[in-house]
Amino acid sequence: MPSNRENLAAPCGLYCGVCSDLVVDGVCHGCDCDCGQCAAGPHRRACDIYRCVTERGLESCAECEDFPCTRIIQFAHDPIWRTHLPVLENLRRIRHIGVEAWLDEQEAYWADQRRLDRWLQLHKECGARYEQTYPSP
Repeated sequence: MPSNRENLAAPCGLYCGVCSDLVVDGVCHGCDCDCGQCAAGPHRRACDIYRCVTERGLESCAECEDFPCTRIIQFAHDPIWRTHLPVLENLRRIRHIGVEAWLDEQEAYWADQRRLDRWLQLHKECGARYEQTYPSP
């Protein structure tokens, strides 16, 4: 688990506390982790949203005057990664109540093990669909 709880609030509005990379595999500590041992580095390098947010000197898309932009809307409606769908509302909520209160809400919501298990299953299915669509060379 990340030592910095704010690492669980991804710049795109995903709640990393329910990502199978963290919960199941333990190979990612959130986008801002710089341990060099987890999947955060590769995720950051491949992520246009992370690059955009950091180039603008922001913590997340919630702080951006252009929110919601085409990039984040397309990310939210990715046909493979259906787990991205909540990001727009998550970012709106972060804007309204702040990241700490939002993290409190997320922790409470995902404390339901059945809900978490269903989400992790969906994440696994999305990952399999991605690998099928874009096989590694």
